[in-house]
Amino acid sequence: MLRNRIHRLLGGQHEVKLPQCSDLFGHKGVGFLERLELPAPARLLLIQQLTLLKELAVRIREDEKTLEGLLEQSLALQHVRSLPGMGPILAAVVVSEIDNIERFRSAQKLCGYAGLCPSTSSSGGKTFQGKLLPHCNKWLRWAFVEAAWVAIGCSAYFGDFYKCKRALGKKPNIAILATARLMARITWQLLTQCRNYTSVAETQYLRSQPAERIACAVSLAKEVQKSLKDPSDFPRRRLSPVAPK
Repeated sequence: MLRNRIHRLLGGQHEVKLPQCSDLFGHKGVGFLERLELPAPARLLLIQQLTLLKELAVRIREDEKTLEGLLEQSLALQHVRSLPGMGPILAAVVVSEIDNIERFRSAQKLCGYAGLCPSTSSSGGKTFQGKLLPHCNKWLRWAFVEAAWVAIGCSAYFGDFYKCKRALGKKPNIAILATARLMARITWQLLTQCRNYTSVAETQYLRSQPAERIACAVSLAKEVQKSLKDPSDFPRRRLSPVAPK
């Protein structure tokens, strides 16, 4: 909400040219905003919002540090945190909501519990995919979806998996749901085998051009879907980044 206020404040200043940076609220972006000269009262409002944003970041880091201290002895937390996109908060939510991985006999059971599987209906020998199941653990689904958004930006594997879904014509929310479902399956493997996530060594696939990587990822996704006997059509439902109440 604070970031939205700052964006709205800057949107009213048509003469202001923002710096070319990936994150306006990163180190470079915040430094620019602190030095930015705006007419009153816009300047005062901007300084107040930046101060609140810094204080909130300090509180978040304190909570994360406390949470890490409470759960530092948990091997399950270490296994989940090794997955790209899983920070201390999201990993703690996943571990707490899963509780005991032995409750789920397969990765498909965990995906269904997290609400990452579509509803299905059959008629006349045909099977149709519907909306997401309403009766599920919404906190667990929220954690995997949020982690998937981060993972596609910091992991070449998950990033290419997401891009290949987009290349197949899937909408962003459907593609990110497929990525979250893949992360849930990997999480089940990590907790079942009691090991950390390890990325594969750099191969010709990673050294190739982006177009070749996407083509390879599309082929890989088809093989995974075939082996898991999953349809490629995921539920068409808009996912909100807001945490469930």
